[in-house]
Amino acid sequence: MGNDLLTTAGIAHRLAISAERARRLCLRADFPRPVHSAPYFDLWRVSDIETWLLEGRQPDY
Repeated sequence: MGNDLLTTAGIAHRLAISAERARRLCLRADFPRPVHSAPYFDLWRVSDIETWLLEGRQPDY
């Protein structure tokens, strides 16, 4: 699972939040940086997001 990647929509689905909320979450300074950026989407490692959550970050649902 360490190399699995998520788009913003994937993050929304995984965290059970709206796509808009996921977009705002991804803009936070303390949120992991994407591992790949393209003109229409970014990709994040699942492991980076899980680590961020386990470190006690509050997603502000």
